[in-house]
Amino acid sequence: MNRGNMVVPETARRMTIQEMEDKYPNQWLFIVDCIINPETTQLVSGIVTVWSPSRRDVDEASGEYVGNAAIHYTGEIPKDRMYLL
Repeated sequence: MNRGNMVVPETARRMTIQEMEDKYPNQWLFIVDCIINPETTQLVSGIVTVWSPSRRDVDEASGEYVGNAAIHYTGEIPKDRMYLL
């Protein structure tokens, strides 16, 4: 799958949010081919293409992607911080 400059390997595996959080603790994830629950608008599953403890790394890597995508943090965001999504 090629979207902009990002190539997603055909072997990439779809994961649930729980699987992502278990595999990539305290990481920012760039997720493509997302499935969203239409009733709750919650992300259900997708394919993780980029992960990093730095949001900036994920933003830079995902910048030219065209298509269905999401950014998700798997850790707990400190109460004194705010991120604009």
